[in-house]
Amino acid sequence: MRIFENRKTKYIPAMLFIILFLAAAGILLAVFLYKNNKGGNILTGASPDTSAFQLYYYDGETVMVRTLYDSGTEKEVIRKINDIPLQAADEQALSRMEIPFFGIWISSREGDDISLTASGGVWLRNDGAVYYGDTDLSFLWKEMEGSDEDTLNVLNFPNAGHLSVYHNCFLLKADELPAEGTEGVSMTAQDIGTSEITVLISNNSGEEFTYGEYFSLQKQIDGQWYTIPVRADNVGFPDIAHILPDGESASETYNLDIYGTLEPGMYRIVVETLSAEFLVEHGRMEGESKALQ
Repeated sequence: MRIFENRKTKYIPAMLFIILFLAAAGILLAVFLYKNNKGGNILTGASPDTSAFQLYYYDGETVMVRTLYDSGTEKEVIRKINDIPLQAADEQALSRMEIPFFGIWISSREGDDISLTASGGVWLRNDGAVYYGDTDLSFLWKEMEGSDEDTLNVLNFPNAGHLSVYHNCFLLKADELPAEGTEGVSMTAQDIGTSEITVLISNNSGEEFTYGEYFSLQKQIDGQWYTIPVRADNVGFPDIAHILPDGESASETYNLDIYGTLEPGMYRIVVETLSAEFLVEHGRMEGESKALQ
């Protein structure tokens, strides 16, 4: 009996060693999985209790959006998205995205936008984070069939401003600026900084000219002008009318930071039916002093 007890005593340290080894291995495995699956829970901070949930689909021609308003359904959809394993990627992975694109929008608890784009095995979040992961959200699109649905232009797609650097399908072909109503009124680039442009609007039309705070930015590609989407979130313009009497001029400064870093090329700022062109080269912008008259 004593011999059996001695053997049992010898087995106890060995069992403890095995248990400790397995526990340590489990911890190391958990750390490894965590480090190699960064980006999961990509909708952390989303607030379905205070915000609607929107799912976008873009086939290269039409942008459609379906909206959920029921917080319970939203939470289930958010859970499914947060369960998708993701791994950190670099910015250049965005060039691998391809049609179709899925987009997601929801507000955070603080009221900030959370915008996601998923395509070609790559995810983009509006804070600039990029991940690899499963991007086939067709099952969610089908599940949301029958929800409130609308059609938008491509400028309204989540993260369109960021994606337009890599994919021209996120640029909107610009309409020709009408000549009617602009005779005698001109706009030229007066001063160009690293992130803003000052224009001079001159009115010699014989009557007052009215314009607002709103402006858009267009880029010329192969001779065609395209309106580019803003990159910043929650962009709005004050509803203010400026009245410019006949025979007078006014300088206006417009902040271009909302478009992010502009790639080299020819651009024009558009205010009402007026435009002023400027050239963006590597690290600097240069006015062309052209206007529509």
